[in-house]
Amino acid sequence: MVVDIHADVGKNRIFIRIEGQIDDTEAKGVADSIIREMDRMRPGFDMVSDLRTAEPLGTEGVVQLKRVIETAREKKSGRTVRIVGKAAQTALQFARTSKEIRHEAYLAFSREEAERLLDGEMP
Repeated sequence: MVVDIHADVGKNRIFIRIEGQIDDTEAKGVADSIIREMDRMRPGFDMVSDLRTAEPLGTEGVVQLKRVIETAREKKSGRTVRIVGKAAQTALQFARTSKEIRHEAYLAFSREEAERLLDGEMP
């Protein structure tokens, strides 16, 4: 498993890249790291999650995903974009989990497409 979390304070965006499976024992630590990066952002910050090579989350991973989404909402986040590529099963799991707590995310097939969407270069 590889998780890379990068906050671009200038663009007010958090980039998250997940490769492989986040084990249930590691899920809380990953969520805590993402939430710490949110603390560096201004209200309206955007989040981009690259899930192209991520595997579906376990039970605790889903709990932590909900916590991250709810915390982002509390901190007045802006848009969410998920880079899904061909990771259909993982993308569906994230979409279902988001829908349960009424959070909408845009989908993109590359980081470049996600950036263009957030920069207002795409409809």
